[in-house]
Amino acid sequence: MLAEILGEVVAEIVASPWRFVAEVVQFALLVGIAYVAMVGFGSRKGMVVNMLSERRQRIADRLERSADADGRLEQARGQAAQRLESAQEEVAGILREARADARSATRAARAAADAEAAAIHAHADLVLEQELAEMHVEMRDRLVAVVAQATRSLLNEGMTPSEQRELIEGIVGSGLAELEKSMIGQQAGGAGR
Repeated sequence: MLAEILGEVVAEIVASPWRFVAEVVQFALLVGIAYVAMVGFGSRKGMVVNMLSERRQRIADRLERSADADGRLEQARGQAAQRLESAQEEVAGILREARADARSATRAARAAADAEAAAIHAHADLVLEQELAEMHVEMRDRLVAVVAQATRSLLNEGMTPSEQRELIEGIVGSGLAELEKSMIGQQAGGAGR
């Protein structure tokens, strides 16, 4: 089949050689025009070269922008790391201050509670002293009343010394029993306060 095609081409060339030369020249001119249009001639560049050059320039620009973006990204990461570090330091400082404030507030509250407890204790001691003083006065008054009653009984009745002694011991014993009851009642009332 290839041999037949070549045979026909050779037959055409032999039949009209000028026509063949014209077609070859036309083909060469067409290839030359296409070459000049696509690739260019001398300092003038063709369309394909211009397109490739523009494409190369766009790719270079994109690579440059990408490199700039990578640089900015690294810079932003560095700034973020610095900010994170400073924030952590600030948090640590705030925690230290809060703990110190909490300790001082605890000490102040403890001191206030101690002062209040001391005041309550002092007031309780004062009240206890007053009640003891009142109890002593009451004991003295009752003892005086018992002695007075015993003396009256002795003066009003003619008794022997042993009877007088028994009467005084009975009166003093009942007075002491009443005194003990009143002291226990006052102590129970003081403890309930």
